[in-house]
Order: sequence, then C-alpha cells, then structure tokens
Amino acid sequence: MLTRGYFIGEIVDALSDVAGQVSTRGRLGLTDLNKHAEDFFKTILNHLLSLSLVNLNADRSNEPGLDLGDKTNKVAFQITATRTSAKVNDMLGTLSDEQIKTYTKIRVLMIAGKQSSYTLDAALSARASFDDDDIWDIHDLGKLCMDMPVDVLQIVYNHVRSELARIKIELEIPDADGKYPTTLADFIEAIPKPQMSDLTKFNKLLEDQGLGEDLDKTQKSLATLSAALAKLPRITREFLVMLIERRETERRRRFGGNDYVEINADKLIRISRYPDNDGELRVLDSYGFVRFDEPDEHGESAYWRVFLPGLTLEGFLVLLEHVEATGIPLSRPLVALDFSDF
Repeated sequence: MLTRGYFIGEIVDALSDVAGQVSTRGRLGLTDLNKHAEDFFKTILNHLLSLSLVNLNADRSNEPGLDLGDKTNKVAFQITATRTSAKVNDMLGTLSDEQIKTYTKIRVLMIAGKQSSYTLDAALSARASFDDDDIWDIHDLGKLCMDMPVDVLQIVYNHVRSELARIKIELEIPDADGKYPTTLADFIEAIPKPQMSDLTKFNKLLEDQGLGEDLDKTQKSLATLSAALAKLPRITREFLVMLIERRETERRRRFGGNDYVEINADKLIRISRYPDNDGELRVLDSYGFVRFDEPDEHGESAYWRVFLPGLTLEGFLVLLEHVEATGIPLSRPLVALDFSDF
C-alpha cells in the first residue's frame, strides 16, 4: 500500500525537477511559461488549497498580471519563472481596480525558487494587501503537502505523474539548430525490420511434409507474413504469440476435422488479465490474423481462429512444428521478425 510519505516524496521530487528546469531556462533568458505549465500548477493549487482556479490567459498570451483566478474564493495567482523584486512590483503595478476588488488574496508562485528577501513597493503592496508571505515557490507547495490527507495526496500524485513528462518536454531548450532533445518520434514505436534467411531450410521442411513448392514461392510467402507482422504494434504481436501458444490442441471441427489454430474465447477472457484484450483482437482481426468463429450449438463456446497472412494453414502448422522441434521461441519470428533460423 502506498503511504503518505511516498506520495509526498514523489510529488516534491517531481516539482523540484520542474523547478530546476525552469531555473536553467531562466539563466538563459528564457522566462516565458506557456498555458500548459500554468494549468499544471493550477490543478495542484486547486487540490492543495480547495480552490477553483481557472486560467485567466485563455484569450491572451503571457503578460504581466494574474494568470489564475478563483472569483468565488477571491484568490488569484501569478505563475512566473522570474524571481526578482522587479517582477513582483511589475505585477502589482499592472493590477486594475477591478482585479483588486475581485481578488482579495493575490499570490505569486515562483517556479524557479524565490529570493531570500524582497524589496516591494510599499504603495503598490498596500493597495493589493500584498506582502512577502504571498510570494511562494515549490518549497511552499511541499509544505502544503505535509498537511494533506492521503486521498488528496494521491490525486495530486496522479496528476503530477500523468503530466510531468509533457511539462518537462514543453520546458526543453532547443539547440543551435532549433532542434529539441525530445520529439514525437521518441514516443512512437519504430517499424521493425525483418531478418530473413534464404529460407531453404523452411522450404525443405515443407517438402518433407508433402507440401513441396518452389523456393521463390516460399520466400514470397514469408515476406508477406513478415510485412503483415511489421504493421502490428509490438504488444499486439506478443498478444498474437500468446493466442497461438495457448491454442486448443485436442479440438477438431465437427465437419471435416480441420486442424485450425484457435483458442476458446471464454478461456481467453479468463487467462488474460491484459486490460485491452478486445482492442488487440480488433487490431488482429482488421489485419487478417484472427477471425471470430461462432459456436456450432447454443451454449457452446465461440473460438478465435488464428491465421498467419502469407501462409496456408498447412504452412502455419509446419512453422509451429519447426519452432517446437528446435526450441526456437515463437516470439523470435512473430515478435522480433527474426526468420534467420528458417
């Protein structure tokens, strides 16, 4: 069971990472924060302070003033990457009479950390009822966490965990060529490249089973299969292997006695705790790897029939016999697309 201490530690560590990144940007003169960063802290503040802050920058770009506001509780924040007295005085100087009337408590959250002391304009501070205690940083959020019940901490933890990667990416600094350390490609699964032998071994296996064919045809069949597999996500290929490895080994169809590769649909539900069985089956179905076989009689189980595009049923069975006889993991050809042993 996760404890309060775990949640607090994870939250503080994550916020410290963000603070360090913002501080680095600040030293390079990059002090802008986008709306997503403001919304990240908006959600945290709402949970820690029981507020209903909204982003006030929805219709304008970042500028001196207030970024988050809760009119009901009369609380507002400026979220900033700048830590100077001038920044605070600038914010106080831009407040309108309407803003001061609407928000009786105004604070500044300095993501990169605050100074040890501030020289605030006395008149501007008095006008907004603002003092040094209204200047917060990440450490103040950490202190708030210390007094939070575990259910609130878990909500904040879940938010931070789900959004942290995106926030850190948004705060990355481009190199001299304008390229960022992280791109969308870092999150996209690469298309696998099949490894093929000349397939003479597999061609000979087919011949030994009375399924002799030209080597060229065998090569085209395996090329078709590997190309079809390459279109599937890796996790889907692994799911396919599971279907084959857990297939029925004693069932024959009522008419014809065909040795289809299939798995009992009711059994599949019970043996796989994977959260998206249906999604994987839909993908496999759309690419021709499985087909749903309705039961012959009322009250019987349905079956998922498995295919390998490019191979006949007989060729599929020869492939299975080969991997079982040689001890080759089925995942090697069907997941890693390594047909070098064929």
